[in-house]
Amino acid sequence: MPEPPVVPLRPSPLARLARERDSLRGVIASIGRETDLAPLLARVLEHACALLAADHGAISLVDESRGTVRAAAVRDMPAVRIGDIIPPGVGMVGLVLERRAPVCVRRYAEIPTPIVPALDEHAMIGVPVHWGDAPMGVFALGRAPDASTGRRRPFGARDVETLEEFARHAAIAVHNARRLAAERLRGERLALIAHVGRLVTGDLQRDELLQRAADAIHEILGYENVAIALLLPEDPDTLLLHSLGGGYKRAIGGRHHIPIDRGLMGAAARTREVVLANEAASDPRYLPTPGTDGRQAEVVLPLLAGDRVLGVLNVERREPFAAEDVDGLRIVADQLAVALENAQLYEAAQRAAALEERHRLARELHDSVTQQLFTASLVAQSVGAAYARDMVEGERRASMLVDITRGALAEMRALLTELRPSAEWPVLTIPDAGLARLRGVGLVEAVRTHVASGAVGEVAVDVVDDGWTPQPPAIEETLYRIAREALHNVVKHAHAARAEVRATTRGGVARLTVHDDGAGFDPGTRIGGRRDGGLGLRSMRERAAERGGALHVESAPGRGTTVEAALPLGEADMP
Repeated sequence: MPEPPVVPLRPSPLARLARERDSLRGVIASIGRETDLAPLLARVLEHACALLAADHGAISLVDESRGTVRAAAVRDMPAVRIGDIIPPGVGMVGLVLERRAPVCVRRYAEIPTPIVPALDEHAMIGVPVHWGDAPMGVFALGRAPDASTGRRRPFGARDVETLEEFARHAAIAVHNARRLAAERLRGERLALIAHVGRLVTGDLQRDELLQRAADAIHEILGYENVAIALLLPEDPDTLLLHSLGGGYKRAIGGRHHIPIDRGLMGAAARTREVVLANEAASDPRYLPTPGTDGRQAEVVLPLLAGDRVLGVLNVERREPFAAEDVDGLRIVADQLAVALENAQLYEAAQRAAALEERHRLARELHDSVTQQLFTASLVAQSVGAAYARDMVEGERRASMLVDITRGALAEMRALLTELRPSAEWPVLTIPDAGLARLRGVGLVEAVRTHVASGAVGEVAVDVVDDGWTPQPPAIEETLYRIAREALHNVVKHAHAARAEVRATTRGGVARLTVHDDGAGFDPGTRIGGRRDGGLGLRSMRERAAERGGALHVESAPGRGTTVEAALPLGEADMP
């Protein structure tokens, strides 16, 4: 007697719930471990296909900068590859985005505009991927007819609910990845600004400075083509293509003259405004450049010294420029303009006042912006790991990084404006949250707040009130700046585990001491041997000397460092 055929049992509701739970646990674990979006979405898609018995699937994401949709993850989907652009308004993706709601059909051919004939007889399901009200993309799965019977295997309402849950986790992964990518890009922009700032405050000649700046813009931010053109003093209607970076070095080479009545660079020089063309070839002012195909985005920023145009910074890349990209390049253009103006002043007159101003610039950059950027770099290095451990902690550190970088950019803009004083450009005071706090709470508490802000990294710092009495603002500000710079050096150079800041008022002297247990150094060779460390020590000495005081440094290799600032108090300053 023949055996009866084996009929597969449908999984019970409890079994399905258990499978869903296990799949979602796997997805959540992946989100916690993986920071690279592509493998993360591939893993989410794999779990969804396995749980819903789908033969193929794809996750497509909206590219808002270009107004397109691209396939970001693909699993056995006929005629679709990762990176493919999905035509707008057609297929399953177009239908889901149009309706902003799930779509479930027994046959792919039933949708209004099918675009993949190989899927016509397949059952399909698609749900939107969104963050809040903002559409991110579409999560779609398909089932082929049964190979032996030809029967279709449609999706049901429960499958829609399950896929929506996967789409929600995909949205979390995309959001986290984009936030992390944005913070990395922010860090790269800050690195470029800091790098150009070091070039500006260095001893480079103009030509070398501009060439290094062009190379840095290409290498740090990855922009394909970079050009810096200068307005000729003897012919103000002509730009000289001066320094080239990236592909322009190979495609152009040499120096070329460009009339300012032609091209996007000429337009920026004439109007003194930023010129942005995210589809350069479609701009009527665009002039084709040898070695390029015109499909790139282009932004041109004027290099301005007050109301004078010194030249332009031209940058090109494949992807469109966002507002944040332009803001970062604007800071770089302002730095280059300051460098060019300083170079012209130095070369024209070599006055002692010009040299003194350059020294002041170096000190202010070092004591304000550089310290903020260094603090930002410490926080930025921890963002990725924090996200992997705890999303809330990752968000907190990302927010802290945003606050620090905004403060650094505000200080940079204010300082650059201050360096161009005129009737139209009044002298500005650099906004400094630390100094504002100092005026409210006094020296000791202001230093404690600075330590608690994360500026000292992993160094354990004790702040000791050793009989300190409140002093006039000028005295407390000088000691606060010295304390901040000394702690900056501890973090950056000393490799210390602990440090102590001690403030005291005794015997007609306001005294601040910073001691660390770090590597130490030879004070006799460090100033000449290291430009950054020497600048910091000179800055502290100059600030103490401005108040009639002195700075003493005691250190030796392997024995830590003690920095002591002593400022005399006049009778009016005595408590």
